[in-house]
Amino acid sequence: MAIKLQTQNIRDIGVFERVTKVHVKDCIRDENCVYFMIESGKSGIAIGKNGAVIKSVSKMLGKTVKVFEFANDLDVMVKNMIPSAKNVEVGSDSVTVAIPNSDRSVVIGRSGRNIKVMKEFLNRHFKINHLRLK
Repeated sequence: MAIKLQTQNIRDIGVFERVTKVHVKDCIRDENCVYFMIESGKSGIAIGKNGAVIKSVSKMLGKTVKVFEFANDLDVMVKNMIPSAKNVEVGSDSVTVAIPNSDRSVVIGRSGRNIKVMKEFLNRHFKINHLRLK
């Protein structure tokens, strides 16, 4: 399935790939952050020692940068995006994730930003319309 990216997303991907040498599968940008979906197993390279590489990308883009690893399996993909996920239940067009209450605010993010982006990534790659936390 082809994903249509805006011009700014393509520029962001170019900067990210040039600095990190890691291929980007998808990118979403909001007013405060740029979220990258990268190849599986490459997050260590993208982040760098003590976060040096990702900090460099963040400075170049002028925004906070968050990185998620892509997976072909929906369960693995959800656990990559939400590492504290205890249980993942998959429905026809929905995913329900059990997480500890202490991690709830981090997963949701300010004004629901993080959860909206995760839902968008899941919709683009797996046709999932609903992401619920319990």
